[in-house]
Amino acid sequence: MSLPLTPGQGQIDRPGEGPREARRPTPRGPATVLHLIDTGGPGGAETIYAELVGGLDRNRWRSITAVPERDWLHAELEARGIEPVLLTSRGSFDVGYLAALFNLVRRHRVDLIHAHLLTTSVYGSLVGRLTGVPVICTFHGQPDLPPDERFRAAKLRIIDRRSNRITFVSEALRRWFLERTSLTPARTAVVHNGIDPARFAPTRDRSFRDEIGARPDQILVGAIGNLRRSKDYPTLLRAAAVLHGATAAYRFVIVGHTEERLYAELLALRASLGLDDVVAFTGFREDVERILNALDLFIITSNAEGFSLATVQAMACGVPVVATRCGGPEEIIDDDVTGILTEPGEPELLASAIQRLGHDADLRLRLTAAARGIAANRFSIDAMIRGYEALYEERMRKHPPHAGARALPAESGRA
Repeated sequence: MSLPLTPGQGQIDRPGEGPREARRPTPRGPATVLHLIDTGGPGGAETIYAELVGGLDRNRWRSITAVPERDWLHAELEARGIEPVLLTSRGSFDVGYLAALFNLVRRHRVDLIHAHLLTTSVYGSLVGRLTGVPVICTFHGQPDLPPDERFRAAKLRIIDRRSNRITFVSEALRRWFLERTSLTPARTAVVHNGIDPARFAPTRDRSFRDEIGARPDQILVGAIGNLRRSKDYPTLLRAAAVLHGATAAYRFVIVGHTEERLYAELLALRASLGLDDVVAFTGFREDVERILNALDLFIITSNAEGFSLATVQAMACGVPVVATRCGGPEEIIDDDVTGILTEPGEPELLASAIQRLGHDADLRLRLTAAARGIAANRFSIDAMIRGYEALYEERMRKHPPHAGARALPAESGRA
């Protein structure tokens, strides 16, 4: 289950408590927050970026968004009535990007920078040092810090500055970073990701089953997440083979953006296991809530997860969950109370957990009843936004931005 947040060990002054509507804007009007990210999705970090920007209290916060290109995230922000700035970095150190970012902060009189992922956290922290603007850096998973990252130690020192807060989407991810880096623990915090309970709710829709050829009598088991090594979909395929060898009662579907090389490997493994008619790949889909409401079981087979937004979405939709102990899921799921936890990389154990849920209707009802309440209350978008708003207030109170930034030699027209 999720751990309580405490100062220096994942907490801020008090995220998630007190009604948001009771708070009032400052006398000088909303504070300006510049939101940065170096990828355009689709993906979990990009989804959280869009949800956060769209959900902040506009009486208190004025958001400026910067994205790398016109892609999924750009379109998502435009659909929410937000016009992002295009700001792309190139190479290991882009002086032009740094200058454009500096000028963006100065032009809009930015009060706080919120950067997601490593690259923009480094640039945001450098500009924060130049301008005196406090910075929040958010890491969403272990891949945010690749083991072969160039100048890794120097980049982390830049991020680990006094006026920064370094946030993680789970306590497990915070621990993982602290065990492997020299980040100052007292500057770290945890704010769990959140979902929209109004969008992700039990509204059974079996039409998706027809799209993938699942029979009405089959148990449809699904996984949602872009095809990446950390998702460990080979273990899912091998678990499917174990079950298919004993019964034709199960059908599987994997939903997520396909990376060409890994996708080819998974297709080859599927064929070698004789599962071409048992496991379907759909690619990226926007209608995730519809797909979840067509599933009988949801599974996550990852060997490393910062949080797992899809797990919470499944819980909110009333779909029973089997997840591996890979970091984030242990803070979401209480084993045998709100879901089933199993070990990563163990197809037989995964198959056994799926079969247990598939055969026990009472167990499914008990788990989903408990899981829906946890998803709607502890892991809602509203709770996540309150957490970040409390962090914003804390940073600005302890490190108010300077009245003006020092000018660079030349203006950049890129922002």
